[in-house]
Amino acid sequence: MILASGDERRERYLKNGNVLWRIRNTGGGPKGCIAGGVVFLIFSVFLAGMFVVLDLLAGALVFGVILAIPGILMVLIGMLLQGRRKRKYIAYYQKLTGFDADEVRRVDRELMEPEMVMFGNVPEINNVGASEKKPQIACMITRNYFVMPMLAGKCYVRRISDMILATWSEEIPGIGGCKRGLVFLSDRDDSAYMNAFLTVFTSGEIIDELEKRNPGLVTKQKFTYGGRDYDVVKDGGEIVRLYESKKGGEVDFKDLLTF
Repeated sequence: MILASGDERRERYLKNGNVLWRIRNTGGGPKGCIAGGVVFLIFSVFLAGMFVVLDLLAGALVFGVILAIPGILMVLIGMLLQGRRKRKYIAYYQKLTGFDADEVRRVDRELMEPEMVMFGNVPEINNVGASEKKPQIACMITRNYFVMPMLAGKCYVRRISDMILATWSEEIPGIGGCKRGLVFLSDRDDSAYMNAFLTVFTSGEIIDELEKRNPGLVTKQKFTYGGRDYDVVKDGGEIVRLYESKKGGEVDFKDLLTF
């Protein structure tokens, strides 16, 4: 679903700005470390309390300390790592995208523009608590950039002009069979990226918007070139190399392919 400018769900997500900073600081190892430390501390208090009730003060002290010390250390380490992640988020996106710091900040500015198109999504297998009132934010497409929040504070950010392919696939390898979802590829990728949370409807909306802004976008999973068959799910890296070899030619890359 498209969350247009003025939509309460969109405005809630954009309320405090600094979108890239917030995506980077969602979940991930540091917060997992803090959560693990808190669990240790809770167990230390619980066990110490049990020993106190049994009038075993020595046991309360020993078990309380044994669990409390690693808990405190994990919380402190997690907080230090999280603080570093917050401070270094620009450097993270520079490494991720190859952009300089000014362009990273430009992405953040474009994300706040009314023209930015935001896509909400409620997964078919909904284990993330998404709903129509509070959808998962699938991705955002600005004037020049494609931005997709991913798990554990990761984020896919690419120039729309650098996108090679986006397609719906029901042949994404998964445990016990195949998954289905959006598959996408840019000239900065070594292999295709896949998002199996997205529905076919949301994926179709995203593909249409990307193709509107980049008419040369390939929207099929499989194609043939030079007598060879390519499948983006399996051959993403080779497709990038083929694209780079044909880039800048008189004929658009898409027009060289047979579908």
